[in-house]
Amino acid sequence: MPLLFLAMGDQSWRVRKEAVAVLLAAQPLSDEAVEGVIALLRSPDNAGLRNSAVESLERLGSSAVDHLCRHLGDPDHDLRKFVIDILGSIGCGSCLPLLVRALDDPDPNVRVAAAENLGKLGDPAALPHLLKVLEGGDLWLKFAVLDALALIGCPIPLEVLAPLLRESLLKRAIYDCLGAVGDAGCLPLLLKGVREPLRNAREAAAVALMRVRSRLAADAAHELVDLPLGSLKGTAELEGLLVSLDGNDQAVLEALSRVVGIIGDGRAVPGLLGVSRHERLRGGCLQSFRGIGSAALPQLMSRFPGADGSERAFIALLLGELGFVEGVGLLIEGLRDATPQLRAACATALGRLAPAGSPREIERLLDDPSQEVREAALEALRRLSVKHPGELARLCAELAQSALPERRRDAALLLPSLSDGERLSLLAKDEDASVRAAAIASLARVGLPQAVGHLVMALVDEEPQVRIAAAMALGEVGGDEVLEPLLLALNDSDPWVQTASLKGLTALGNPAALPGVTALLAQARGPVLIAGLATLAALGGTSSLGPIRAALADGDEEVVQAAIGILAGTGSDWISDCRDALLSHPHWGVRRSFVRAMAETLEVRALPYLIEALAKESDPLVKGEIAEILGRFS
Repeated sequence: MPLLFLAMGDQSWRVRKEAVAVLLAAQPLSDEAVEGVIALLRSPDNAGLRNSAVESLERLGSSAVDHLCRHLGDPDHDLRKFVIDILGSIGCGSCLPLLVRALDDPDPNVRVAAAENLGKLGDPAALPHLLKVLEGGDLWLKFAVLDALALIGCPIPLEVLAPLLRESLLKRAIYDCLGAVGDAGCLPLLLKGVREPLRNAREAAAVALMRVRSRLAADAAHELVDLPLGSLKGTAELEGLLVSLDGNDQAVLEALSRVVGIIGDGRAVPGLLGVSRHERLRGGCLQSFRGIGSAALPQLMSRFPGADGSERAFIALLLGELGFVEGVGLLIEGLRDATPQLRAACATALGRLAPAGSPREIERLLDDPSQEVREAALEALRRLSVKHPGELARLCAELAQSALPERRRDAALLLPSLSDGERLSLLAKDEDASVRAAAIASLARVGLPQAVGHLVMALVDEEPQVRIAAAMALGEVGGDEVLEPLLLALNDSDPWVQTASLKGLTALGNPAALPGVTALLAQARGPVLIAGLATLAALGGTSSLGPIRAALADGDEEVVQAAIGILAGTGSDWISDCRDALLSHPHWGVRRSFVRAMAETLEVRALPYLIEALAKESDPLVKGEIAEILGRFS
């Protein structure tokens, strides 16, 4: 044990990690050993050793609690703080009285740790003790108490918190706390808070306001939050919120963009465009622009020419989403811009606005060098089929007669939106394989009575990509008549066609396919075998597990891992029969997959086998996986 303790303080983190793993694998530890680990917390100049001791004690869990509690009166205030932090991480509810007592500890760091870890415990019984602390004068302790109250999540009397707002340094923490536990009663405080002159307090109030609003019914949110916020429209008090839109904290920006959207003031447009640079926040910005409505249009139009490509692309999307037909001229001009992102956005927007003549304008982008732009153009043209079916039908007729196979393929992709099965049937016989494949895939979505016949014929096409499309399409169409063709396709010479046929049978969901699938598995290899196992499990359920269990002995590690993944969802009966073989499998990926599956299915019952596996494992990735699982169960 002394040598192990020495290794826990080694300069190398790998050595320290290994030492902790060996220590934990030796459970149950003797009382002397646990006390020895606690003593390591006293090391004044080796942070790695202290961290190793903290990790070990946390993962020892309840077995270390009694030993730790004996040290809460230790003369060393640093040790007392470590012990409190560890008890909080373990989450032992029986320690609550001891942590409450530590709120009066002579050392300020220990008092703060006690408050923080009472919050981690989340026990409402701590509430009156924490509220009492707020009556004192220790400012930093109050910060910790407010955080703890937010974690516990119980309602807090406003008469306790409201007077604390006189202390400017506490405002942000109070608003954060109200955001976590507040109800409709705290809304007046938060609505006043968004007018705060202090930026951090104002932003915290806005975040809290939106959090409380999200917990209200729609009618209450409108009456108690939206209408009062609307009174800020056109006032000077809004300026502070607009200034805050230039920040970097995405949680704050998300809340602020929602607030200014509810207010609906056009002055927020520049700030919202800045927030939209954060991809995750664009959806919220779009909703806020809807709240501003037509008041945003003049600024969007004026900013468009001088903005960079990313901002112009977002403005283009806004013009389409908000139905601003006044921007059609800018969008058509943007289709010829040098920036692919803008060309794609303008095509998308025109697809939504659907002005007359737009199919012809967008059609030019089907030759665009950017795949993103070509896909946006196709999607826009599909959307235009609703308002301009005649224009799109004429366009598709031209594309279908084009000498370029790429254009005929575009026609095959667009024709389902017009439900033109007749023209698709012709393209399904095109001389180019990519056109035939696209037409076959599209036939599954037009509801043509003779579609199944065309798809069955495509199963004997000379090109594998067409046969693959046909097999997938038959599964999508469904019906008893497609079963036999898909079973015949299992004999195809191309493994990817076989795989597509298996996926089609899975989509079909007909158990009558089981004999054919089982026969294929006897000779299948690699991806075909993996797909076959998945089809077998989907169609046969637990009655078809025999071949899947047999696949655990396959020589292809990917097949074995696929079988493990399937069996993991069927219960734990299979684990004991193959445990030894899979834990000693020559491929590390199989061992890691089995360790995960065993932990998921057996849960705490897997601990003895995981500990044994950790002692024998040589691969660092697998060892790390096992150690992480053991940490979750401890």
